[in-house]
Amino acid sequence: MPRIAVIICCAVIVAAAGALTAAWRIGQHVTVLPKASCGSATTHLVDRDTQVLAADPGALTCFGAAARACRPASVEVDEMGTDTGTTYLFAIGRGGTACQVTELSQDYSANFGGSTGPVSAVTCRGPAVTGRGVTLTCAGQDVLIPSAVSSRPLADA
Repeated sequence: MPRIAVIICCAVIVAAAGALTAAWRIGQHVTVLPKASCGSATTHLVDRDTQVLAADPGALTCFGAAARACRPASVEVDEMGTDTGTTYLFAIGRGGTACQVTELSQDYSANFGGSTGPVSAVTCRGPAVTGRGVTLTCAGQDVLIPSAVSSRPLADA
């Protein structure tokens, strides 16, 4: 009888340890975007025709040069609405012989004291560097990180 009790106790301890480990892993999700090495930019819409309203000095040039050379770098792009928005971090890294870009994103709201959502990540295809900037395809959507701040106002801003 004592042997069965020991086996049951061990099974309970192993199950509890497994549950604690799983809970710890779930709690280890990234909740804050990392700092962008090239700096940040602001827009109203991140898409294939992104128009940057403002950017840190050199941020767009830094990211474009890194994409051209496939050198590790990142840029933050804040897509702001009236009370809500999404902050994106586009990060270039080396993936074997190819250049790999990851898009991290986090929704935010200024309502009711402010809040942020979880950070999500997708792998992008590209980059393709042109005179317009860096073009990527992330989660099936074409994205342009322009080479310069827009000199013309946005149509629907």
